[in-house]
Amino acid sequence: MELRQLKYFAEVSRRKSFSEASKALFITQSTLSQQIQKLEEELGVELLTRDTRHVELSDYGTQFLPCALQILQDAQAGIDKIKDAQNLMSGELRVGSTYSFDPLLYKTALGFHKRYPHIKLLMHSSSKEVLLKMLTDRELDIVLAYKSYLTDERIMSHPLFNGRLSLIMARRYAPDSAVGIELDSLPKYPLALPSKGLQARDALDLMLSTHNISLDIRFELNNLHGILSLVRNSRLATILSGEVVSNADAFAAIPINHPDARMDGCYHYLKNTYQKKSAEVFIDMLKENNAFNLAGRIEG
Repeated sequence: MELRQLKYFAEVSRRKSFSEASKALFITQSTLSQQIQKLEEELGVELLTRDTRHVELSDYGTQFLPCALQILQDAQAGIDKIKDAQNLMSGELRVGSTYSFDPLLYKTALGFHKRYPHIKLLMHSSSKEVLLKMLTDRELDIVLAYKSYLTDERIMSHPLFNGRLSLIMARRYAPDSAVGIELDSLPKYPLALPSKGLQARDALDLMLSTHNISLDIRFELNNLHGILSLVRNSRLATILSGEVVSNADAFAAIPINHPDARMDGCYHYLKNTYQKKSAEVFIDMLKENNAFNLAGRIEG
């Protein structure tokens, strides 16, 4: 039994396709099929059921997959420990970020690269759901996202800063001395909102679900920079975490007065897995970073 065979088996199990798995592994489909067949012959059972269109785990495969994943995880942990022992002179760190966290990610990544230029940084921006799935699939080491309303016992989350959903607009159009806004005042503002599925939008929709309030939505975008560009150059407003523009003088952020308007920024990682030294250093730099006026103390 070889580690590569376990890796091939795990990839086919995840993608349920030999062709997709072979592309992801950068090997030919015939090589992939041969190696899995050898694994099955060694075990004396069929791990996968195949037809012309589908690949599924057999009963034996379902039982064997967690063992294979654990072996691969342990092997990778051993490799990571060896690389860590090389004083961060090699290796890679995989960090995911929701779009709102991109400025924080990029600023921290640049500082990290200056200190540890030999560590390869793999960065991925997407929705919170996609990123947390990648985290549990061990495709990422750290995820930056707002605190989730739903908990996953496999994931550990720690706050970086405390934020609130806010009405954000160009400062020149903001009401004088606005320190807060009520939900029933939001409909009078033309809005450019993040698309459904993005975390600020989901938090807003959840907050409004118990109120009979209709917003004046003119634009929906899944691009943070696009939203802020529209708001900066018009009378449009948006609703995001106020920390997104905390260091931008062109914008005013008016906190929404509602108990469910909290948007706490967090970093997330898998429980009970080896934490790379590079990940620990990167997290320390996140805590020190002033891009979002981060809190100096991290609570458990």
